[in-house]
Amino acid sequence: MAREVGRAVRSLTIGNLPPVTSPADTAPLVETKGLKHAYKDANTRKQVLHGIDLTIQPGSAVFLTGFSGSGKTTLISLIGCLRSVQDGSLKLLGEELNGASQAKLRTMRRRIGYVFQHFNLLDFLTIRQNVQQSLELQADFSPREAKRRSEEMLDLVGLGDRCNAYPAALSGGQKQRVAVARALVHRPRLVLADEPTAALDSGTGREVIDRFSKLVKQQNSAALVVTHNMRILDAADEIYHMEDGRLAAAVGEQLSLTLPTLSDIQLRSVAGETTKRLFKPGEIVIQQGDEAREFFILLNGAVEVMRELPDGTTQFLARLDERGQSFGEIGLLQDHARRTATIRAVEPGETEVLVISKETFAAMVSDSWQTHAVLKDQMARYMLSYEK
Repeated sequence: MAREVGRAVRSLTIGNLPPVTSPADTAPLVETKGLKHAYKDANTRKQVLHGIDLTIQPGSAVFLTGFSGSGKTTLISLIGCLRSVQDGSLKLLGEELNGASQAKLRTMRRRIGYVFQHFNLLDFLTIRQNVQQSLELQADFSPREAKRRSEEMLDLVGLGDRCNAYPAALSGGQKQRVAVARALVHRPRLVLADEPTAALDSGTGREVIDRFSKLVKQQNSAALVVTHNMRILDAADEIYHMEDGRLAAAVGEQLSLTLPTLSDIQLRSVAGETTKRLFKPGEIVIQQGDEAREFFILLNGAVEVMRELPDGTTQFLARLDERGQSFGEIGLLQDHARRTATIRAVEPGETEVLVISKETFAAMVSDSWQTHAVLKDQMARYMLSYEK
């Protein structure tokens, strides 16, 4: 069972910042159904979004990947109230935006946080004044309270001692942390981030996205992050891939998280042979004793691993419920190629998995000795734990 995707950021609290909503507030923050959009160019009309269905829940970080021109920027600009909805439904914070007036869109924009690729800080303002700009747009603006909250937020992103510095005195990573503070200081329910790490090196980008994710979750907000950065995808709760204006499962991205030793060429090859499958609670995914024919990666839901003992009793071995956990490699890597345990889907809800065939799995481990070594090591550790 290959490496698990880390979820440490979910359990951390940030400073003394209290949650701003109750646990009962679980209504979707974004809900689109059949969302379409087109641009007019001279006498032609180009359709760029084709019936997008997307739901974003409070406390979640949704990452959106895809090539340039796939429709990512159009989708995020519609959700961010920077464009008017043409066709389909877009509900933001519970309010329908199809048919919304420009005045309403302006009002909704004040309830959203934005993080951009190029920081967009004003050089003639201190970083505290840059952060305070978001509060000056709010109806209940108070200069004294705004100053306090701006300084508190800068402290939370690690710049509390630089409040009076100007952007020119900061590094790229520090500027982006100021941009994160500005986006979150008014405690928006939704934060939109467009390539927030593109202008940063890998280490700095990692640090920025970790701080960003922690703060978003602490405020019980949600984030929609557009990115090409494969190194930060483990911070996501859900990953979608956009292609030709349509949302699809981010198969390649999920494979890169679960099997980071695969090269880009190998990822594309394996992704092209991977399918998705759904199992209802109680359904058997793997039956002990059957021939091993597939390898699985968990996307949503949960499974239990059980072993049937010679005396007729059943031994509980493990529960897998984190996106990115994998199973099924033990039978594929052993000579006898038989399942050593039963794995079944369990509550809550349906279990969604990526499925890789025996033949694709064999080619994958043959082409990547690192992947083979990682899976063999993981297999040995799990089998040892099962014997205890």
